[in-house]
Amino acid sequence: MKNFLKILIIFLILFLLIFAWGVWKYKPILVTGLFQSQDNSREFYGKARDLQLNNELKQAYYTYGKISAKYKLYDIALYQQADCAAGIEDEKTAIEKYKKILKSYPQNPVAPVASYSLGQAYIRLGKNLEAEKQFLSTLENYAGTDYAIGSFYYLGEINKKKNPEIAAQYWIKYIALAPSGKFTLDCYEGLKSINRKFDEKDKLHVGIALFMQQKYKEALDYLNQLPKNETWYYRGLCHKYLGHKNTALAIFKKAITDYITDDTPGAKVRKAMQAYVELSYGTRYQSWSNILHWTARQKDFALYNKSLLLSLKKARKIYEEIYEKYPNGNYASESLWNLLWYEYDRENYDKAIEYGEKHITTYENTNASPAVYFWMGKTYEKKGNKNKAKNFYNAVLKRFPDNYYAFRANGRLSALTGKTDPKWITSPSNRLPVEGEKLQFPYSYREIAGKYGEKIAELVYLKDYDTAMLFMPEDSFLQSWIKLEKGVLTSSIVSARNGMKSLLNKPANKDPKWKLIYPIYYPELINKNAELNGLDPALVISLMKEESHFNPFAVSSSNARGLMQVLPFTAKDIVRWKALSSCNYNELFDPETNIRIGTAYLSYTEYVFNGNTMLAVAAYNAGPTAVQTWLNRLSNNDFDRFVENIPYNQTRRYIKKVYGSYWNYKRIYEFE
Repeated sequence: MKNFLKILIIFLILFLLIFAWGVWKYKPILVTGLFQSQDNSREFYGKARDLQLNNELKQAYYTYGKISAKYKLYDIALYQQADCAAGIEDEKTAIEKYKKILKSYPQNPVAPVASYSLGQAYIRLGKNLEAEKQFLSTLENYAGTDYAIGSFYYLGEINKKKNPEIAAQYWIKYIALAPSGKFTLDCYEGLKSINRKFDEKDKLHVGIALFMQQKYKEALDYLNQLPKNETWYYRGLCHKYLGHKNTALAIFKKAITDYITDDTPGAKVRKAMQAYVELSYGTRYQSWSNILHWTARQKDFALYNKSLLLSLKKARKIYEEIYEKYPNGNYASESLWNLLWYEYDRENYDKAIEYGEKHITTYENTNASPAVYFWMGKTYEKKGNKNKAKNFYNAVLKRFPDNYYAFRANGRLSALTGKTDPKWITSPSNRLPVEGEKLQFPYSYREIAGKYGEKIAELVYLKDYDTAMLFMPEDSFLQSWIKLEKGVLTSSIVSARNGMKSLLNKPANKDPKWKLIYPIYYPELINKNAELNGLDPALVISLMKEESHFNPFAVSSSNARGLMQVLPFTAKDIVRWKALSSCNYNELFDPETNIRIGTAYLSYTEYVFNGNTMLAVAAYNAGPTAVQTWLNRLSNNDFDRFVENIPYNQTRRYIKKVYGSYWNYKRIYEFE
C-alpha cells in the first residue's frame, strides 16, 4: 500500500511538472483562451448591434443573448435586448429585461433609461397603475435626469382622466423644466383639453415654452396678461420675429430705459441692446449713444460696440475707459490690444510695450492674446532686441500653435535666425494626397477608458456611438466623429473646432483631432484646378474650408454659392475673361464647376496684384477695387501692419482665417 502511495505521489508530481511546463510553453495559447469568451462577447455585441440598426430585431435579440454575463457590456446588452423586444412588440420580455437591469444594476448608468423605458412599456400595455408607480420611481431614484423630466409628461397622461388637477401639475412641471422639450406642446395641448386655468406663474411658464417652440402668437396671448416689466424680453422677441418692428422697438427701448435692473441677466440685456440697434431707424452710432445715455448696465458692451463704428484714433478714448473701468469685463482684453496697436502703428514703441505687458500680466488666454504676443515680438524687433522678439514669437508658437499669428511668428523667427521670412508666399508645387487623408478616431481606447470608463471605451471600440452618447457627458471630438460618420461634414468640423478651442494645452500636430478640424476633401479636383491656375492646393482647400466648411450647397446672404462661395455675376465674368465653358447659376452647386470657377477667380486676383497671394485672398473677399484703394491709402512697406489696418473688419478677419487654416494644413500634413 505504501509503495502504491509513493508511486501515486510521484505520478502526481510528474503530472504537475508537465502541466507547469505546458503552461509556460503554451502561455500565449492559454491567454488567448482565457479571453476567448470576452472576444466572442465583443463579436456577438457588434453583430447584434448591426442587426438591431438594420431592424432585424429578432435576430439581434438572440445574438445579444449569446453574450457572457462576465462581459463588461452585459448590462447594456440586456438593455439592447429589451429594446429589441419592445420593437417587435414583445412587451412581456422587454419588461422582464428592464426589471432585471434595475434589480441587478440599480446604480449603473443604464438604470435611469431602463426605469423610464419600463414605465413606457407598461403604458403600451395599458397597465397605467404599474406605469405610474414606475415613473414615480424614476423621479425618486434618478432625479435631475432627462428621464425623470420625461416622467412628468407620462404621469400627466396617466392622470388626465382620473385626476385632471394632478395631471395639470405634472404637465406644468414638465413645461417649466423643459420649455423646448419634445413633449412640451403635448403638455400644453393636454392643459387646454382639461380647461386648466392658469395663475401668473403658470402663464409665465407656458408663455416662455410657447416662445421656445416658436409659437409666437400663442406665447403673446399669455405673456400680455403678465406685468410688462417681467415679460418684456420674450414679448419683444415675439414681436420682432413676427415682423412687428415698431412694437418690438418700443418694448426694447422701454426695457432699456425702465425695466432692466441689477438682477437682469447680462445675456438678456445685451440681446435687448442689439435688438434695439437692429430695429432702430437712426444710425447705429446714434443708437448705441442712446443706450449709453439710458442705462449703465452692460456699459462696456455698449461702449465696445460703439467703438467698432469709429476709427481707431477716435475710438482710443473708449478703449481706455473700458479697460480702466471694466477690467474684468468681456471687452477689456480686446480694448487693451487695440490700445497696443494704436501706439505701435504710430511708432510709439515704448507705450505699445507698456500696454502689451499690462495685457500679458492681466489676461492669460483671451482671443486677443496671440495678437498681443506677436506684436510684442514685432515691437522688440523695432527696438533692436532680437532675443526678446524671439521669446515672444516662440511663446506664440507654443501657446497658440494653430493661430494665424503662429503662422506669422514662424516667419519672423526664420528671419531672425538667418533664414528668409516666407511671409504669405505659398507653394504651388504642393499636392494634396489624391486618396484624401483617412481620418482617425480622435482618442485611443485607453484615453476613452481614462476619461469615461471602460464601458464607454468598449462601446466606442465597437462603433456603437449612439449608445455611448447616452451614458457619457458631451464630448466635442466624439460628437465630431459621429457627425463625420453620418456625413454631416460642416457640423463635424465645427464640433471639433469648438473642442480644440476649449483645450488650454493644444495637442501635437500629429494628433488625429487636428484632422477633424482640417480634413481633406475633393483632393483630385483641387489638385487639378490648382495646377491649371498656378495655385497652392493647400491654400485653395484653406480658402474653401473657411468659405463653406465643405458644404457644396452653401449659400451666403449675398447669394455666393457652393464650396468656394462664388457669386453668380463673378462666375459670369470669370467665364468670359478666362474663356472657360459657361455655366448656369445652379451649376455652382456642383463641386467640379465651383472649384473650376473659384480657382480661376483666385488666379485672376493674384494676377491683378502681381503674384501677391495675400492681396489675392483679400480681393477674393472684398474685390480688387477695394484692395487697390487700401494699397493707395495705407502704408504697405510691412504687410503685417497692412493687414491690421484693413478698414473692412470682415476682410481683415478673412485673411487671418484663411492663412490660419493654411498654416494648419501645412503643419498637420507637412506640406512645404
